[in-house]
Amino acid sequence: MKVQCVVLAFAGPLLAQPPANFSVDVNLVRVPCIVTRANGAPVQDLRKEDFIVLEDGKPREVKYLWRETDLPLTVVVAADVSCAHFQSPNLQASQEQYTQDILQVLRQVFSANDRMAIVGVSDQARLVTDLTGSLEELRSGAAVVRRRVELPILGDPCAGRNPALDREPGAPCGFSVLWDGVFSSARLILLPQNGRKAMLLLTGGLDTGSDHGLKDAIAECQRAGAMVYSIRDADHYAWVPEPAPETGPITAVTTPLGIQLSKPQSYNYLREKSDLDRISRETGGVAFDRRDTPLEEVLDRIQADLRSQYVLGFEPASAHSPRKLHKLQVKVTLPDLKVRAQDRYYTH
Repeated sequence: MKVQCVVLAFAGPLLAQPPANFSVDVNLVRVPCIVTRANGAPVQDLRKEDFIVLEDGKPREVKYLWRETDLPLTVVVAADVSCAHFQSPNLQASQEQYTQDILQVLRQVFSANDRMAIVGVSDQARLVTDLTGSLEELRSGAAVVRRRVELPILGDPCAGRNPALDREPGAPCGFSVLWDGVFSSARLILLPQNGRKAMLLLTGGLDTGSDHGLKDAIAECQRAGAMVYSIRDADHYAWVPEPAPETGPITAVTTPLGIQLSKPQSYNYLREKSDLDRISRETGGVAFDRRDTPLEEVLDRIQADLRSQYVLGFEPASAHSPRKLHKLQVKVTLPDLKVRAQDRYYTH
């Protein structure tokens, strides 16, 4: 299996339930969801009778409910290490931060019986550490996540089928193929797994020319049944403001990290933030910004989320065609509670 990106659920025992593999098979759809109060605190101890599932606007009976103790957790941590593409002395501290961030994820999120993979995203998506339950292997992966060329490419190499920012020899897709990394992580790592699945994105949100776009990445995460938690880097090089209209076009700029950007008007902070918000929202996860919330607090919230997850199982309508998109809505009957879940699924 070829991989590249690092990406990062709760249940009470039920008898004679089929395995929850978060995918659509002949007669069962599995949907992960989180239920919270108005203050964001997770709600536990709900029963399947407390949930309402609408498929294409029509109610479906919830036949099964799983929680954390019933299901294994598989996490992909996808780290955007595209700053390593630039040879700038000012980037050394930023590069080391990737390793420290992943080590902090291991300390706060990883638990016994979990499995995790690490993927690094730069000019290609590369598999740093394949799925493992070994904390030692994951720590070793965190230490080498910045070594782009030495690591195997995850999935098909990005060939530059789409217009790319800052394309150059040896990097046909530019220096950050974020959505290729998410797409391949979901398809090759998470989709084949059973149980609860999540992806953690450590990134600024910039993609310079992936062959697979944002919509493809979202669809593949939904197909895999994986919630995406995006953590926007507080020091990401892509945080370059749009030029004011009265100043006219800008042809070059140097970021605070010392990186020369040839097309700064294309590095749109608002667009990148919107993309991260969207992939998290449409997969049932949450988007965080480290300018607003320290990483330690972010990971505490993600840990609480993953350990309070429900997985619902329902039988779809009988006349589904293969690989068809279906709208999905999950509600609860109790007042003043909020449900987060993916908003669509694809039949296989």
